[in-house]
Amino acid sequence: MKKVDALKDILQSRIVNQMSYNEGLINNYNPELRQVYTQLRDDEMRSIVKLQQRVERLESARGIVSKLFNTRLK
Repeated sequence: MKKVDALKDILQSRIVNQMSYNEGLINNYNPELRQVYTQLRDDEMRSIVKLQQRVERLESARGIVSKLFNTRLK
């Protein structure tokens, strides 16, 4: 498994986690519990953004390198 594919799998699981925290916010009225869910959701969102940026860097770097090495010398 490639590194970028593993990161994409982790990213998907983080997105599912964030969705479950959002559901927890919707389904609970306890202020302390809502605060916990909000904090978890926000932490998960920061992690998602970092992972998305890392995946984009890896994919764009791979594209540049493959363009360089796929050119043929005549």
